[in-house]
Amino acid sequence: MEMSWAHQASRRIERPAAEVLDFMADLSLLGQWSLGCFDTRPAGEGVVAGTSLFDGGQTHVSVEVLREQGLLRYWVGGAAERSPRISAWVQPIDECACVLVMMAARTAGMDEARWQRLQRCHETELDLIQAQLHSGWRRRAQ
Repeated sequence: MEMSWAHQASRRIERPAAEVLDFMADLSLLGQWSLGCFDTRPAGEGVVAGTSLFDGGQTHVSVEVLREQGLLRYWVGGAAERSPRISAWVQPIDECACVLVMMAARTAGMDEARWQRLQRCHETELDLIQAQLHSGWRRRAQ
């Protein structure tokens, strides 16, 4: 069986594409939906650090926004070095709805158990994002 190297998951979001793009680009909100980077805090210019809910490890994230294309690239890793492993694409359906697609690239050293967990996490994270955007809920800054 051939190993998979990429995963995508999507949800329809009943909000305008621009609102969804802004939500996904806001690193201060990342920590309320990302299971691998929970409870984020600033960690430098355009970088946040968060805690994995699985093992307590620290993950650093920055985001590159290509607004015209509706694309976001999340650079994930350590404080000094990150790589663009996670992407999101916001595709308008009409003025009031869009499709949000999250894509992940598997790293060379990621074992099958870790890869399967990442895929399940992205499905859950999309459910969290969808619910938070539909309800308008935002975590208050501490």
